[in-house]
Amino acid sequence: MTKYTARPPRGDRPLLVLGVSDVIVIEGEPAVPVTVHRLSAWGRWVRDVAIPDAAARKLHELAEDFEIVWASEWGHNAHTAFREPLGLPEEVWPFLPVQFDKLAHIRRYAAGLPWVWVDSPLADLNAPPPECDDGIVVRVDPAVGILGLDIDDLRRRVHELTAAHTKEGDE
Repeated sequence: MTKYTARPPRGDRPLLVLGVSDVIVIEGEPAVPVTVHRLSAWGRWVRDVAIPDAAARKLHELAEDFEIVWASEWGHNAHTAFREPLGLPEEVWPFLPVQFDKLAHIRRYAAGLPWVWVDSPLADLNAPPPECDDGIVVRVDPAVGILGLDIDDLRRRVHELTAAHTKEGDE
C-alpha cells in the first residue's frame, strides 16, 4: 500500500487547519447548546459525539474565506463522519495524516500559503501555542469549540500576515 499524501492546497485562499476534539466535538461539559450525533464512517464503527448546534453555520462561514483541511486523530474519517451533521460538501476536504507534531506538518503542507491552525488547548501535548510569523495558531475554549472563533478577527489577522509576507518579498 502506498503512503497517503494530502491533496495539495488549491492556493487561491488561506488554509484553515482544523482539529476535531474540542473544536468540532465538545468532549467535556459544553457551555453552548449541543446535539449528540451518532457518527459512522463507511459503517465500520459508531460513535456518539456532542457537536455545537451552530457549528455547521460557523464552518460554512469559514469555508467562504478559507480552504479547510482536517488535522486530527479522525484522519480520513473526519469528512465522511461529519458530512451529514455539519452539512459538509460532497467533495472531501483534504486531511493531514498527523496526530502529533502538527505544526511541522502544517508548515510543510502550506508551503508558503497563509494558514490558521485551530485546535484544542491539548494539541501537541499541552504545549503553549507557539509564536509563529508564518501562520496563526488558535487554541479554542474546549467548552465552546469552533463557536469561539471570531471570523472577522481571523480574516484581519490573515490579511495582516499576508501583507507582512508580501512586504518581505518586495524587499
